[in-house]
Amino acid sequence: MSVAGLNKSRLGLNKSGKKKSRNTSKRRKAASSQSFSQFMSALVRKACISGVCLLLLAVIGVGCMAGYRWLTAHTYFALHDIKVTGNHRLTYGEILSIAEVGLNKNSLAINIGDVENRLSNNSWIKSATVKRQLPDKLQIHVREKKPYFMVRQHDKLFYCDSSGELITPVVPGKFSSLPFLNIESDAMDKAAILPEFMSILSRRELPFDPGQIAWIDIKGGNRMEIFMDGLGLKVLLSLDNWHEQLSHLNTVWNDLKNRGEFRNVATISTAKGRVWVEKRSSGNRSLQ
Repeated sequence: MSVAGLNKSRLGLNKSGKKKSRNTSKRRKAASSQSFSQFMSALVRKACISGVCLLLLAVIGVGCMAGYRWLTAHTYFALHDIKVTGNHRLTYGEILSIAEVGLNKNSLAINIGDVENRLSNNSWIKSATVKRQLPDKLQIHVREKKPYFMVRQHDKLFYCDSSGELITPVVPGKFSSLPFLNIESDAMDKAAILPEFMSILSRRELPFDPGQIAWIDIKGGNRMEIFMDGLGLKVLLSLDNWHEQLSHLNTVWNDLKNRGEFRNVATISTAKGRVWVEKRSSGNRSLQ
């Protein structure tokens, strides 16, 4: 083949390659344009769906809020019966005032947790439970703290429970006559016996009861002094093995009563399994 023929042949190949390259480029551009169009179409669809969902949620939210407002204002749920149980010191009206609830208030508008917290934060209330009974009833049950003693602190009188924990200051109007409690600074650890001791007294397992006690003094050296004003009698109780000492005290007390000698007794002391009786006119006498 001549040189001229070879050049013509090459020229034909180059033209054919250029045409193929142009066609491929056009197809790629068309495919890219179609892919972009599909992407944008999918994006618009997703945006529309999201917008519809948000609008639907907004409508539902507004509907729920309107429904809640309607329910919490409807007279059908107005309270007609509020029952209070467990209160002894606080009156029915005081409980409702502390709880911030009242008759004709909408039951659904009341936050039960807030009511229980307000009641439990009161110094006289140990715990509170509130139950709603639709449509128009509310039940409130409280556990009050029970005062056993009065304690003087910083020239002020406080009520305290059986363990010596302060409850609230003593105020006029609701005064309760209770024994005075004093615990010396070096005997604070002995206050732990008080709840059990007062429980024994309340169960009438001793010949005297809490109402007869004028004051209790827990002293250093493991001693407790109990004075009964009405009887004019002081009991000195050793706190070493104090359950046994109470048993001996009980026995001697009853024996003195049975023999008619009790009215002449000024002091009864117990320690180390023995009981000493001091009479008003004569000296001491030791009893086994």
